[in-house]
Amino acid sequence: MTINNPSPLPSGKRRIPIENFDLQEWRKRFTLVMLRVASLLGIALILISFPTTKTLDRFLFISLYVLLLAITVSRPPYLLRAFTLLALLYIVGMNAIISWGPWADGNVFLLAGIALSSIMLDRRMDVGVLATSIVSVIAAAILQQTGVLQMDARVPIITPAEWLIYIADFSVIGVLLVVAIGQFRDILQKAGEKMQTAYRSVEVERAQIEEQMREQTEELVARITQIRTASDTARAITGLQNITELLDTTTRLIAEKFRYYHVSLFILDEEKKFAYLQASSSTAGAQKIGQAFKLMFDKRDLFGLVVEQKRFMVITDLDQKTFVKDPNFPLTRSRMILPLSIRNEIIGMLDIHSEQPQAFNIQDAEVMQTLADLAAVSFDNVRLIGETQSLINQLEISTAIQTKRTWSKLTSRQKPAYQYTPAGVRPVFSPDKRVGPNDLFVPLVLNGQKIGAIKLKRRGISTSWSEREQQLVEKIADQVALALENSRLVDEAQKSAMRDQMIANVSTQIRETLDIEAVARTAATELRRVFDLKEAEIVVGSAQVETPFPKRNTASLKKE
Repeated sequence: MTINNPSPLPSGKRRIPIENFDLQEWRKRFTLVMLRVASLLGIALILISFPTTKTLDRFLFISLYVLLLAITVSRPPYLLRAFTLLALLYIVGMNAIISWGPWADGNVFLLAGIALSSIMLDRRMDVGVLATSIVSVIAAAILQQTGVLQMDARVPIITPAEWLIYIADFSVIGVLLVVAIGQFRDILQKAGEKMQTAYRSVEVERAQIEEQMREQTEELVARITQIRTASDTARAITGLQNITELLDTTTRLIAEKFRYYHVSLFILDEEKKFAYLQASSSTAGAQKIGQAFKLMFDKRDLFGLVVEQKRFMVITDLDQKTFVKDPNFPLTRSRMILPLSIRNEIIGMLDIHSEQPQAFNIQDAEVMQTLADLAAVSFDNVRLIGETQSLINQLEISTAIQTKRTWSKLTSRQKPAYQYTPAGVRPVFSPDKRVGPNDLFVPLVLNGQKIGAIKLKRRGISTSWSEREQQLVEKIADQVALALENSRLVDEAQKSAMRDQMIANVSTQIRETLDIEAVARTAATELRRVFDLKEAEIVVGSAQVETPFPKRNTASLKKE
């Protein structure tokens, strides 16, 4: 059994997507964040420096800020954004150096551009940005010292040594920034690669776990469905009371509910040498019901192995050594034979065929073995119920015959009848067998045999008897029949007790002496007295009938 839809995740739990770490995407997000921060801080810088700057610088700052807003709001390519941001920092920094020399904060903007280039671009680009910044500062220093570049009048005189120290400090800090940020970037990239590898491993393991959960869920659902089907089948067959119907229903339901190609049921003889086909779910198998085959207890006889080993057998057409093709069932590719056992005794076998290769596994065999055991128990129960019912019927027939014989013998000696009259109850020696139209005649029935009758006649005006009155008289008649039977049984018990007492008394009298003559005389005396005989004679010896009995071995008593 299969399930088309994969098992969903438990309710309330959402799958968390695992994304691969992409450095380039991170750089894009980082650049956008820097542009937004620069857009916010740029307003404050313009407002602070606006009163002290020249008109040309004001125009430059406003133009640069407009360009900053443009690349922040719009969606240009990443490299255009990155190089525009670096160019803005370079222009602002060089403008401060050209205007104020080493005394202004132009190196801060240049160092910020170097740091951002190390983060946003590859190492070759950040080295290029560093070299361009150093060359630009050196060029500004040379132009200022040669008088080509005139700085603000408020700037103090700058000596070559001051420029040299400034350039050296700037270069060292720039190199340190490039190296440090490069190392951090390499570590971050390696960590990202490791994270990607870990994420892939987690994704693979999660897929494997989900696949295992899906397979286990499918197997569990299939097993529950199989057990429920087996339970329904067992419930249907346990209520049957006819053996033929029970066997036919068992094979038919197993074939229908489990969708098997063919199911047949065999019953063994008492010596377990022959197996008789009793029921089949297919037309081809139904034609062979009643046929028998002899069990050959070898490796090729699967039925013999099942009976001998008392366990199920599963074979498939892939195993050419044990699989035997049956011409009656050409589509069979898998086969399972299950023993039907009662109290550890094999009474038959359940043969199941499937059109699918390797259609049966151990779990299927265990479920079907449980169903086969229930079928065997139901078969045995129905058989026992049938035997018990047969014994009950025989006992009822025997009881009825004995009742008829006893009461016939009893009534042959005397036929007691009694009639109720206004004068009282009197015996009737010649009963009137005529029944009037308004008389009620109810037989006395005991164990299915008629032993007498009750005849009722109304006093005065004759009216018909109602159904309720008839039922009441019938119940009274049943009780009368039982009372008569009880009376007869009590009478027989009393007579039996008297006979036993008589035998005991005779035995006691005889055993009082050990003399043969005395024993014979005592026995004859007791027999004559008990049976009120005219003469009782006891002969001791092996004499023939024609030979007169010797006197010394004879005890004879005559009634006087």
